[in-house]
Formats: sequence, C-alpha cells, structure tokens
Amino acid sequence: MFPEVNQKFQNYFAPAIATNSLWRLLAGLIVIAVMYLLFQFLVIGGVGVYFAVVEDLNGVAGGEGIKKKLGLFFRGLEPQGVIVILISFVGVFLGVLLTVKWVHKRELRSLFGSNFSDNLSGFINGFSILFIISVIGITLYALIDPPIENLKFSVWLKWMLLAVPLLFLQVVSEELVFRGYLQQQLAARFNSRWAWYFLPSVVFGLMHFSPDIMGANAWLVVAQTTLFGLIAAEVTARTGNLGAVIGLHFANNLFALTGVALDGSMSGIGLYRSAIHVSDFTAIRSVLVYDFIFTVLLYGLFLLWCRKRPQL
Repeated sequence: MFPEVNQKFQNYFAPAIATNSLWRLLAGLIVIAVMYLLFQFLVIGGVGVYFAVVEDLNGVAGGEGIKKKLGLFFRGLEPQGVIVILISFVGVFLGVLLTVKWVHKRELRSLFGSNFSDNLSGFINGFSILFIISVIGITLYALIDPPIENLKFSVWLKWMLLAVPLLFLQVVSEELVFRGYLQQQLAARFNSRWAWYFLPSVVFGLMHFSPDIMGANAWLVVAQTTLFGLIAAEVTARTGNLGAVIGLHFANNLFALTGVALDGSMSGIGLYRSAIHVSDFTAIRSVLVYDFIFTVLLYGLFLLWCRKRPQL
C-alpha cells in the first residue's frame, strides 16, 4: 500500500549512499538552517532599516512603531511583504547548494534524480493534475462562499512578473530540502519507511506550525501539510525524481497565494481573498477539515490506482 524501495527509488538515492553518515546529515541540516536564518536576518534587518528611515523622515520614529510595522509586513498582507518573504527562500536554496557541495561532495542536480526530460514531464503532469483539481475546488467553493476582489487585475498581473518566479524558487527550495536532501539521505541510511517516508513529512508539517496566525487551528494546518508531505514523499519514491512533486507543490501554492488567498495571512498578491478571515477560527476550522478529508480521499484513490500499476 505504502511506497517500497523500488528500482527507481534506489537509483534516486544512490548518490547519497557514499556519504550517508548521520554526522554529515546533521552538518548539512545545520548549514541549511544557518544560511536560511542568516538570509532572514539580512532581509528583516534591511526592511527594519527601511522602516526606520521612513518613520524618521515622517517624524514618527519609534522602536515599538517599527516593530509593529514589521509584524504586519511579514504577515504578507501587502504585495511587498509577500515578495520579501519569498525572496528569503534564496537562503534555503543556497544552504542546500552549499550542503551538497561541501558536506556531501556531489552536485545539486543529484537531488533532482533521473534526467531533465523525466523531471520536466513529471512537473507538467503534477502541475496539470493539481491545477485541474484546484480549479474545480475553487469553483465549487466560490459558489458556496464567493471570494472578494483583492487586487485589480492589471495590478495583480504586474506583481505576478515577480511573484511567479519567486514562488517557483520557494517551492523548489522546499522540495530540495525535504524530498530531495532529507529523503535521499535517510533512505541511503535506513531501510525503514518511518525514516525516509514519515519523518521528512512530519518535519515538513511542523515547519508550518503558526499559532500566532492560525490560533487553535495551527495543528490542523500541521496535519494538512504533513499529509501533503506524505503524498509528495510517496510520489518521489515511485517516480524517482522531484519533477512531479515540484509540479504539485507549485500548483498548490500558486492557487493559495495568487488565486484566492486566505484573508489575513499571506493575502498580499492574491487576485481574490477569501470571505472568511483567518481570525474566524470556527469557520476556518471547517474549511481545513473539509480540505483534509478531500485530500485523504484523493490520496486513497491515488494509492488504489498505484496498486493496479505495479511499475509505479
């Protein structure tokens, strides 16, 4: 039922076998974390300095005022905030790049697996599948609870020139960490699915824990993203490359951030925003539960389909 170590997956994690010691894995994760935090520090510091100068010019400077502005800015309620948050993922990408080169002495392309052609076709298939599902889901949801216009189309289109490539970078960076580096290294070290299938997915889910924004629904978000992580890990193991999961992840984030965004959280570049605000915990909980059940059903259908196609 769950993914096995098939030939495609063996070929995928083969480059990690030569340097599969746990100390290298730990060192690699530290490098990635340090690069991400360093880039975050630079980004937050840069934005803080900008606010300080602007506030000073306006004659209303003050530490608390700047701190409040930073807090609102990094909730992504304006386009500039979302763009800056996406830029911060450059640190993740650089961290992965340095890790595979310095710690594991191999090329970044080894994390993608297979060849460019397989990755490209996998990306197109993954993106197309979730694109169609998302269009259907958003259309049905709009009939029940119509979204609100967030940006004028012409304004939204201009922001997309920056947002789409940065969003792609964010998705690729996350997939390189969780389904690329972490899943490969754990599979090269351990045979158990608990290590290379469940663990990266749980960590991926926990990275989305945000009680300050989601309140009592924070753990539901963790459950939802953990489930997505399991699906992504499954697809990676069956296909032996990152193409399909990057396509799935990109389509998901594209709709969530630039289509109908959740009002009150990372809604700055959404063409529309949800009629429900993030602070309405009861209503948000219902939506999250619905999404979770729907995703479980889709995952179940995918597993049944895989049973009839043993080559996957």
